[in-house]
Amino acid sequence: MSFEVVCKDVLGRIGRLKTKHGIIETPALFPVMNPLKSEIPAEKVLEVGFNSVITNAYIIKRRYGDHAKILGVHKILGVNCPVMTDSGAYQILMYGYAEVDPDEILIFQKEIGSDIGVILDIPSRADESIEETASRVYETLRRAKRALEFRDELNGMLLVAPIQGAPYKELVKLSATKLSQLDFDIYAIGSPTQYLEEYRFREVIELTLTARLNIPFSKPLHLFGAGHPLILPLAAAMGCDLFDSASYILYARDERYISAHGTLRLNNMEYFPCNCPVCSKYTPSELREMNFHERVRLLALHNLYEIKREVNTIKEAIKEGFLWELIESRCKVHPSLWEAFKVVKKYSKIIEKYSVSTRASAQGIFLLSPLSIFRPEVVRHTWRLVNNYAPAIRAKYLIFLPDTGEKPFIENKIYRLLIRELKKKLNEDKLSLINICIYNEFFGLVPVDISETYPLSQHERVNIEDNTLMAKKIKRIISDYILSIADEKSDSKVKIIVFCCSKFFYKIFKELAFSINRKYSSIKFIIVVGSVNEYDKVVDVIVKAVSEWNYT
Repeated sequence: MSFEVVCKDVLGRIGRLKTKHGIIETPALFPVMNPLKSEIPAEKVLEVGFNSVITNAYIIKRRYGDHAKILGVHKILGVNCPVMTDSGAYQILMYGYAEVDPDEILIFQKEIGSDIGVILDIPSRADESIEETASRVYETLRRAKRALEFRDELNGMLLVAPIQGAPYKELVKLSATKLSQLDFDIYAIGSPTQYLEEYRFREVIELTLTARLNIPFSKPLHLFGAGHPLILPLAAAMGCDLFDSASYILYARDERYISAHGTLRLNNMEYFPCNCPVCSKYTPSELREMNFHERVRLLALHNLYEIKREVNTIKEAIKEGFLWELIESRCKVHPSLWEAFKVVKKYSKIIEKYSVSTRASAQGIFLLSPLSIFRPEVVRHTWRLVNNYAPAIRAKYLIFLPDTGEKPFIENKIYRLLIRELKKKLNEDKLSLINICIYNEFFGLVPVDISETYPLSQHERVNIEDNTLMAKKIKRIISDYILSIADEKSDSKVKIIVFCCSKFFYKIFKELAFSINRKYSSIKFIIVVGSVNEYDKVVDVIVKAVSEWNYT
């Protein structure tokens, strides 16, 4: 196995990819190196902190011919690190053709000593019909099968299979499914550059998840052409392990300055919001005074440092378990990213299925927006609540109390007073038939007796009300919980008492009571409205009602 996963968070992984020239730790980005000219030599790229690069075998073949086999790609670039080579598919995408045979360029990559080689696929285009795209998918599949016939001749070169079919997700799924049946070392999402350049991030993430969910999770996934810090955290969280880009130099030639919050124009800048060696030494005005070549070189260096910083930030987030918080904050810097982040609504159950369930972040989790209800820990809690916890409890009487901020929830001031007063009125047998839950807008319901389970008490949240998305999900969670308990107690009635102190939750429980009572006459609701500041009076009302229940 050439790839080993050592740490996971959401769908992001820190992994170790073994190549002939050493280990590549993922997530990793390969800076694109032009084999003919480059303002930043490859050895300088390595000094920034990258330990692998990518170049174009097709260009090397056309420029050096057979002499490249003598020199080798590492000598051509002047490095002794893992080198990935593309096969000419980019030229097909840009110019419509590449004057090379698929078998020939595959063997050529081996002969120049590439550590990772890409088959010569046929890239799909965003403006093509589904029939034209399908023909490219099937031709790429044919070439992929043919490439594996040379595996024994590749001298340890890892082989990449690009997944084509964009923008048609059904074709991407077909391509990924068919390729997954072939034993490639790495899979890649083909042709995303045209979407990335137009900030069509939602489509990129949809393609990423479609590919990721239809190839083996034991294999790394490469996103071609992704190199801006804007897209890297979200793409990594959705399952991408490898990236490559020439953005650092292309932006520099256009005098653009890359940052995690977007791209800035050097001509408009007064300050550098960065402490890399370039930004620590020069001011924007000093760079503007330099000759164009030197200005481009320094801007490219900064861009490399910024990209590397973001890659390291992603790795640390995966290691410490706050990758969701990172993407939720990063996606707010651009509307297109936020739209892309909304894709988690559709895939939340699948993301939860493949994310780690046994890790706990030292800082707990932060619930920052309505989309936080779709993070794996929250989705996992609601599933276990309804499917595991509810059917197993003996309770016939349910009490729902508001979250007043104390954690763990057994320290909830309303709960503490209520349980103290109930113990004065009821014996242990009767108390065992009562189930008390704390409710809030993120977890829906949290039974107090499991409230210390991670992350039910190990979280910080913002107060968000009057949100339609959250209200809809809360109603479904509470309804499923109640009905799950009622199904187990079908021979008797279930009574529910709710303390509401906000209009948002009052509306939710009122609608919930109406809809449930229409279908289930055995379920009875009492909704008590009051102020949290006068909770002692509300507790008296609840205790009185509970004391009058028939416990036989």
